Amino acid sequence: MLLHGKNFSGAYWEETAKALSAAGYRVLMPDQIGFGKSSKPEHYQFSFAQLATNTNALLRNLGIEKAFILGHSMGGMLATRYALMFPEETTALILENPIGLEDWLAEGVPYATIDEMYRQELGKTPEKIRQYQLKSYYDGKWKPAYDPWVALLASFIKSPDYPRMAWNQALTFDMIVTQPVYYQFGEIAVPTLLIIGQRDRTAIGRNKAPPELAEKLGDYPKLGRATDAAIPDSKLVEIDGIGHLPHI
Repeated sequence: MLLHGKNFSGAYWEETAKALSAAGYRVLMPDQIGFGKSSKPEHYQFSFAQLATNTNALLRNLGIEKAFILGHSMGGMLATRYALMFPEETTALILENPIGLEDWLAEGVPYATIDEMYRQELGKTPEKIRQYQLKSYYDGKWKPAYDPWVALLASFIKSPDYPRMAWNQALTFDMIVTQPVYYQFGEIAVPTLLIIGQRDRTAIGRNKAPPELAEKLGDYPKLGRATDAAIPDSKLVEIDGIGHLPHI
C-alpha cells in the first residue's frame, strides 16, 4: 500500500509500483479523499484516523488481510497512524521522508487558520509551486525529471472545481499541523524502515516562523536519527544527495 503526500496523488508512485510489481508484489496506490481522482467533498472532517480507516476498509474490501504500508511525506503521518490503529494488519511500516518528525506548533511555528490556508491555496501558480519544491524538496537543485510534479499540481489550478479542492487542501493542512504523530513513535509495534533523503529541508509553516526558528526546522538528517531512536524496531537508511522525494 503506497500512501501519497499532500502535494501529490497516487500517480507519482507509478515507477515504484512497476518495480514492486515486477518483484512479485501486489501494489495499491490510492488517491486519498480530496486528492487526485478521489472525490473532493464540500464538507468533510479530515483526520488521519479517518483516512487510515478508509485505507483499511479498501484493503478489507479487496480481501487483503495484511500489507506493507509505505507512506511518503504526509503519507508517512497517515502510515504511522495506520500502523498504530491496525498493527495486526500491518506487515511492516515504511516511512520515506515523512513529515511529522517534529511538532511545528510546539516548536513555536505560528498557527495558520483554515481560511488563511484557503486563500494561500487559491493563490497558487505554477511558478510558486516550482519555487516551493525547489527550496524545500530539492535543496535548490532542479532536474527536468521534477517538471511533471509541478505540471500535475498546476493542472488542478485550471479546473473549475479547484476552489473546492483548495478548500480540501486547507483542511488537510490543518490536519497535518494539529494532529501530530510525533509523540507516539515509541508505541509503533511493527518493524519499521526509515528512508531519509539527507538533502530534505521540508518544514510545514517555515515561512511564518521567526528566522532563527525557521533555520532550525526540517533538519532531516537529525530528525531521521531521532525518529529511528524513538521507534522500537526500526532500521534507518540515509541517502546522501537526495531530497524530499527519494522515489522520484
